[in-house]
Amino acid sequence: MTNSSGQRVGFIGLGDIGLPMAMRLHEQGHDLTVWARNPERSRPFSEAGAHVAGSAAELADKCDVVCLCLTPTTSVEEVVFGAAGVTSATAAPRLVVDHSTISPEATRSFAERLLDLTGTSWLDAPVSGGPAGARGGTLAVMAGGTESDFALALPVLQSLGRTVTRVGELGMGQVAKACNQVVGFIIHAAIAEGLGCAAGAGVPPAAMAEVMAGGLADSSALAEYRRATAAGEPGGITGVIGAYMDLARDHVRPEYAGKLDIFFKDAAIAKQIASSSGLELPLFGQVEAMARRLNYQ
Repeated sequence: MTNSSGQRVGFIGLGDIGLPMAMRLHEQGHDLTVWARNPERSRPFSEAGAHVAGSAAELADKCDVVCLCLTPTTSVEEVVFGAAGVTSATAAPRLVVDHSTISPEATRSFAERLLDLTGTSWLDAPVSGGPAGARGGTLAVMAGGTESDFALALPVLQSLGRTVTRVGELGMGQVAKACNQVVGFIIHAAIAEGLGCAAGAGVPPAAMAEVMAGGLADSSALAEYRRATAAGEPGGITGVIGAYMDLARDHVRPEYAGKLDIFFKDAAIAKQIASSSGLELPLFGQVEAMARRLNYQ
């Protein structure tokens, strides 16, 4: 497939989700340049014929739109404003599209700094759907920024997502992502509780998950659980749901100790957003307590 937008697209952040997102853009015909702090992450792109830059600044010199997918917030700041970062480019890009999950406040602060330094605009466009959604171009993309910046980024976003929505001005994409995470984390725990209850009464979890297909209790998370279970994948969603099920029997799986930093990063953002509106998140609080048992055994 050949993309006809004519844009030169850069992608920085080739992690578990960023790598398949960037490869999707290459496969969809975008004129793609990538850069990763770990050069080994760039190798599949050089082998596939995409451009590989030697630094974030070199990438920004070559691109109209620069996409980021990084963790944590400090990495976003370093890549954009640090030595050999985006702001060090000789020719500033037109737009930075941030797919990272950071706070709305950090987003607005970074956007203001970038505009002042280079004249480059910022669009926050976090995604949901995991590596499978990234590979298949079926992510949910939630964007915050001006209508004109959203329109500029749209050819890129439509290559990545099945659902691409501008939800408001700068930072609103991050608000939407945080609220999405609240629902997603609660759903994982709810699935575990239902499947665990069934298992205790003699219905195997895999059978119960099949029974629920197409009903009101079904979800994309449960569909992914069914797929991963059938494929025999021990980690990912099957691992998390299994770990929650074990917690109900007072068994704590050791493999999650110290491994849930991203959960707590996202939880902190969501709680701050809720607090600023005078709201509580009681169900999410219970799920966070479960995650703390797994993380700090």
